[in-house]
Amino acid sequence: MMRGLILFRRQLHVISRSETSIIKPSSPTPGNLKQYNLSLHDRMMPNSYIPAIFFFANITSSSDQKSTIANLLKNSLSEMLSKYYPCAGRLRSCGSYVDCNDEGAQFVEAHIDCKLSHVLERAPAKEHEEGLGHLFPPKAIWDKLNAEEQSSLVLVQLNHFTCGGIAIAVSLSHCIGDAITFFSFISYWAGLSRHSGEHQKILHLRPHIVHELQPRSIDNHNITFDYPDPEKYWITKEIVFQNCNIAKLKASVEIKDKLQGLKEPDYTRNELVTALIYRCLVSAAATSNSGEYAKSFLCQMVNIRPMIDPPLPQTRVGNFIDYNNIPTSTESETELNLLVERIRNGRKQLRENKNVDENTAIATEFRRSRRIFAISSICNLPLYEMDFGWGRPVKATIVDTLLADCIILMDTSSGDGIKAIVSLEEQDMKNFLDNKDLLAYGKF
Repeated sequence: MMRGLILFRRQLHVISRSETSIIKPSSPTPGNLKQYNLSLHDRMMPNSYIPAIFFFANITSSSDQKSTIANLLKNSLSEMLSKYYPCAGRLRSCGSYVDCNDEGAQFVEAHIDCKLSHVLERAPAKEHEEGLGHLFPPKAIWDKLNAEEQSSLVLVQLNHFTCGGIAIAVSLSHCIGDAITFFSFISYWAGLSRHSGEHQKILHLRPHIVHELQPRSIDNHNITFDYPDPEKYWITKEIVFQNCNIAKLKASVEIKDKLQGLKEPDYTRNELVTALIYRCLVSAAATSNSGEYAKSFLCQMVNIRPMIDPPLPQTRVGNFIDYNNIPTSTESETELNLLVERIRNGRKQLRENKNVDENTAIATEFRRSRRIFAISSICNLPLYEMDFGWGRPVKATIVDTLLADCIILMDTSSGDGIKAIVSLEEQDMKNFLDNKDLLAYGKF
């Protein structure tokens, strides 16, 4: 009986995709802006798509309304691409620049044979059967962009559900920008859709694009970076840390601080959840390794726009990130208060150290001798503020991760906690989910 129910649920998610459209910029890119050079740090990023999806309830009820929504999104995307003109171009095979040839973004419209509620609780994974992969265009979830095939740098799929809800799936090439760029891109698109013809209201969302490489001294087209592109072998889970449980965790750490005679720092939610997850990850890996704590390190990607002198605006397009690397070798080094202190010291050093290449070299050296756990946060970014004209999304999420041992933190939709997308190999995931500290504060 149960098996029949499972098969029935799977059959609900049959997709009917209409013909793919190519959305071109509403105005041509000027001749002097036709070549958008990628900085060394852009080229150091994995050449893959960053995927996010936004769910909206009870938007359409008729074919005319569906057509209106689709046309609104296409028209506003076209306007947006005239400002984010590199996103309408094509990456050249050398990988050092984008040909801003206005070839446009790929836009797919799909009809999903189920209600929106049937997919809202699915894991943020790419698998068709268990996750959200069928709501994206093919090869849009952390897949490598194929420069030889002149692939679009932006992939969009508009999904219509039988209940009238919709989901907008967006993937942007990482070579164009980081998470800040990605959400600035979508915010501007949503603003154009919401304020059609009233562009003065969204001037603050317009992108800042600098065409020249920064700095010129590292403009070496012969430099290439290769990231693995494995078939997915890891498991992806979503874990929620509600604010009430984070408060309990904070109280627990503060008690230990008092017992040790330490000054009580004002712990943030992000610091505590990051430290707790890393401690549980290292413990899970040790359990898989017969209890032996291996050399590991916590790698945090940090937005350095506000650290640059003068500070860059959040709408500055590109990959402006540095790495906060925290190595550990023993269980004692994963005590939460110690980890938070080292995280803070690392961020302080990043503000003082302008040599991003040096930090990248350190991370590269660590990768040779230690296991890396990459924990990134998009908390406080406008994930749930993407209003295209019919209200905020009922759910929004990044889907899956580039590799195993990657964790992405984001706010919950109601603002009552932090959600973590965790990707681990099967045995590590089993040990991780059995961790008593994780069970005390996380829900999955």
